Amino acid sequence: MAQFFHHNEFGYCARCPRTQHLHVCFGNLALAATADEFQEFRRYVNETWQHYCLSTQDPDARSIALRTPAPRLALVFSLIELTQLRDILENTALLLEVELLLQ
Repeated sequence: MAQFFHHNEFGYCARCPRTQHLHVCFGNLALAATADEFQEFRRYVNETWQHYCLSTQDPDARSIALRTPAPRLALVFSLIELTQLRDILENTALLLEVELLLQ
């Protein structure tokens, strides 16, 4: 059974017991990542969020593009959605850190 870390109304993050990959499921986005890939994605989302968090644009407008390693492919979010994704990633990272300290 998967180990759930954090969830909100938009999605969740869980760890697969077989592969140990972290699964981030958020709206139409599904990502299976190693611990290092998860941290890299988390940092990128956080940097993007910080860039837009004080923006005066409509927070419901889907106008924030997260670039991907694939050429000509980006994930598009509203500020509200990006904030909720950041919430999942940051809380999961905190729980992973606690898990390491307890080992």
